[in-house]
Amino acid sequence: MHTIAFAVMIAVLTQAPEAPFTNSAKGAPYTLEPAPNYTYCTEAGDATQLTDGVFTAEHFWTQPSTVGWQHARPVVIVIDLGADKPIRGVSYTTAAGVAGVYWPSSIQLFAGGDARAFHWIGDLVTLSARKHAPPLGKYALHWFWTDELKAHGRYVALAVLAEPYTFVDEIEVYEGDAEWLSSPMPGEAIDDIAAYTSRLGMRVAVQRRIQRDIDGVRAQAASAEETVRNAVAVELDAVQGGLADLPAAFPAGFKAILPLNEAHARVFRAQARLWAAAGAEPITVWGERATPRWDFRTPYDRPQRGDALALSIRMMLNEFRSGAFYLANATQDDVKVTMRFAGLPGGAAPPYIAVYEATWTDTRMGEPVEAALPPARRDGDSYSIHVHSGLTRQVWLTVHSKGIEPGTYSGTIQLESNLGAREVPIELAVYPIQFPDRPRLHCGGWDYTDQPSMYGVTTENREPLVAFLKEHFVDSPWGASQVLPYGSFDADGNMTAPPDTKHFDEWIARWRGAAQYCVFAAVSNHLASMPAGTPPFDSAAKAWFAFWADHIRASELKPEQFAVLLMDEPYEPEHDAAIAAWAKPLREANTGIRLWIDPTHRTMAVTESASIAACDAVCPNRQIFYQAEQPYREFFASLPGKGKSLEFYSCSGPVRVLDPYSYHRLQPWDCWRYNATASYFWAFGDTGGGSAWNEYAAKGTCYTPLFLDAASVTTGKHIEAMREGVEDYEYLAILDEAVTAAKDKTTDPAIVERAQTLLRETPARITDACFANKGFEWKAPMDRGEADRARIEILEILQLLGAATPKP
Repeated sequence: MHTIAFAVMIAVLTQAPEAPFTNSAKGAPYTLEPAPNYTYCTEAGDATQLTDGVFTAEHFWTQPSTVGWQHARPVVIVIDLGADKPIRGVSYTTAAGVAGVYWPSSIQLFAGGDARAFHWIGDLVTLSARKHAPPLGKYALHWFWTDELKAHGRYVALAVLAEPYTFVDEIEVYEGDAEWLSSPMPGEAIDDIAAYTSRLGMRVAVQRRIQRDIDGVRAQAASAEETVRNAVAVELDAVQGGLADLPAAFPAGFKAILPLNEAHARVFRAQARLWAAAGAEPITVWGERATPRWDFRTPYDRPQRGDALALSIRMMLNEFRSGAFYLANATQDDVKVTMRFAGLPGGAAPPYIAVYEATWTDTRMGEPVEAALPPARRDGDSYSIHVHSGLTRQVWLTVHSKGIEPGTYSGTIQLESNLGAREVPIELAVYPIQFPDRPRLHCGGWDYTDQPSMYGVTTENREPLVAFLKEHFVDSPWGASQVLPYGSFDADGNMTAPPDTKHFDEWIARWRGAAQYCVFAAVSNHLASMPAGTPPFDSAAKAWFAFWADHIRASELKPEQFAVLLMDEPYEPEHDAAIAAWAKPLREANTGIRLWIDPTHRTMAVTESASIAACDAVCPNRQIFYQAEQPYREFFASLPGKGKSLEFYSCSGPVRVLDPYSYHRLQPWDCWRYNATASYFWAFGDTGGGSAWNEYAAKGTCYTPLFLDAASVTTGKHIEAMREGVEDYEYLAILDEAVTAAKDKTTDPAIVERAQTLLRETPARITDACFANKGFEWKAPMDRGEADRARIEILEILQLLGAATPKP
């Protein structure tokens, strides 16, 4: 009866729930570790609000009655019940579903006596899912709760694993039966709840993924014919019943690739049964006209029917462009599909086409994404594509048109398996326009490959990573402060011993040929023992820059190729003062080395920033730029006309749930729109700790747009989108030059006007779509084909303008 009453109660989302049992935690004191840090709801009331009986309504994480954290994992909440009390259940009230806020992956529960020796008593997320799961894909309030505990203790602890935000406004502890007080505490005593929870994290994450997919397949089964629905339910019940028996330890090198294990594969085989019952072919093949390659998909998306198969890739000479098609498996067995090309230059496996198997991986937030692009296995003149039962495999193609004779080629992709043969028509159009080896938009991402080991960069993967980044048009490497050491100085600021140049020289050799070199100097309020703003400090700072300018020239480079970030993401007046104190002598030294700044002011106070005035290159955060008012954007847009270089950077995360299209590909379009000359992303090497293939085990947030582990580098959709965005910028630049040249020729004025209109209107139209998705969420609905349609129109206009590259 209690369960039914509570289930009815939770449907009334805007009203405070009425506890079905006596709440032992009402008014109880508690501790929070770490301290709340989410700006919009953190205040003094956080010390009492979780047990005050008041529930938050409306916009959950901006209300003072909510307690919130950002990038805190785990959050440990310990409630003091005042005396040893029987514990029947616990509830935890939260909200999620929009703005990058996800449901907790686990809420581990512990009970302890007066000695505060805790014992694990359950996972509230798992226990609550037996009654009702939180809704997915929309904003909602949700009460995680259980009445299935049988424990006792004075202290109840909750260890919450959520990423990147943790929000809660009320916790209740439901009183049990008095006779439970004499029961022994279960399991081993735990003295470090946070460490214990971290050890449980992998197992909990795997259980969560499988449980959510069980729920997803069950939802599909609801509309199936009864006998099929019942058969699927039996299989899913069997898998669910075994989740508690999953091993606590996982092998070294574990990757969170779907399916995670055999139990997980059984869930998708049940989905395959549903697909087959709904009339899906054993292997369904479809193309991008039905499912654009950049769109967000889920593992439950049904196979697409119809003949939308044709694959078309149109491009310049010497660039990289992609296309994709899909294979869905409705059989009960995994299927190996052999793939060959026919009718294209280069034979059955053309060397200029890279074939990838888009791969599902889970994230720390429990949002699976199809972002990884490991290369398909090559077998002689064919490729092997593995299609799991009950899943769709996106086959991703990247064409590098270097050395291909211009023209339009029509061919087929031939697919063979034990289930038969299919063909996918493919058209490759290579226009007689040369794409440059080095695009003009600068690109970087705090790779810190000057270091032998930093973030996810290791001595083993560093050289492959550098080669990979160069191939993806990264021409602006970042080095840490060790690249530009100070040397030694006397008390008057005279250099008495020059800096060691070994680290610098090795970094330059690794990145020889880069367009520019960026260094995060990470300065403080002094240089050696000399306080900033004093004459000795000024002398030493000038000598420091002068030395490195001379060494740069001796290295056959120009000082102007170097950009130095003094202090990261300044926004406070004291930051401005510190940067200005350094900038004064460095600018007086007149070495040519540029000062670079990434201001994060969120108000119009940015216009008064002395540090921005003191720097040569100004790089605002693109997400803040979009969230700000129009005068804020106009201030930055005006900087190129005032002699400063404008650039853009992004540093949101976790990266996997961000949209490769709007977040990565369209940033260069914003660069063009606002006359910016460089585009950066935090950060190519930041895996969050460990492997980008296994976010379950990461200690922090994963930001790298590729799949990096200690020994390997694998591409992914996010960094492929970044590269195509750099190419899009170049298209716009080439068109702009062609328009200028055409004005001096007898070109049809209507064609020139069409080109000018495209340059004037299209970048703004395409990037304005980001205002509807300021969080750059991949799952947000968006037309992700606009950039490709625009660049193809540019190709056609360039042809009409006579911009073809003459043959040598």
